[in-house]
Amino acid sequence: MASCENPTPEEMASLAAKGYYEHLAAGEYDAYLQGVAGCDSAPEDYVAQLRLGAQQYVQRCHQLHRGISEVRVSSVKADSTLRCTQVFLLLSFADSTHEEVCVPMVEQNGKWRMR
Repeated sequence: MASCENPTPEEMASLAAKGYYEHLAAGEYDAYLQGVAGCDSAPEDYVAQLRLGAQQYVQRCHQLHRGISEVRVSSVKADSTLRCTQVFLLLSFADSTHEEVCVPMVEQNGKWRMR
C-alpha cells in the first residue's frame, strides 16, 4: 500500500491502524494499546480497563466467528474537520464473515495512533 518513495499521511495512518488491529487479533493487547492515543500517559486503572475491553472483544470474536483471520485496509479518508484520518479496515473472520470498522487515526509527534 505504501509507495516506494515518500508515503502519504493516509498511507502511514492506514499501515499503523492495520498493524494495531493485527496485534489485537493476535492477542497482543499491550502492543495494541500502544496505538491508542494518550494511553501512555493514562492512569493504570484506565489502561487495565482498555486491556480488558480488548480481551473481551477478541474472546467474543472467537465465540461468534472463530476469531479474526485477516485485517485489510478497505479505504482511507482524511477528515480536516475532525483533524484525523479515518481508516476503514475489513476484518475477515475464520467463519468466512467480514466486518468493516472505522478507525480514526491522529498523528502525535510523528507517530500515528488510534483516537
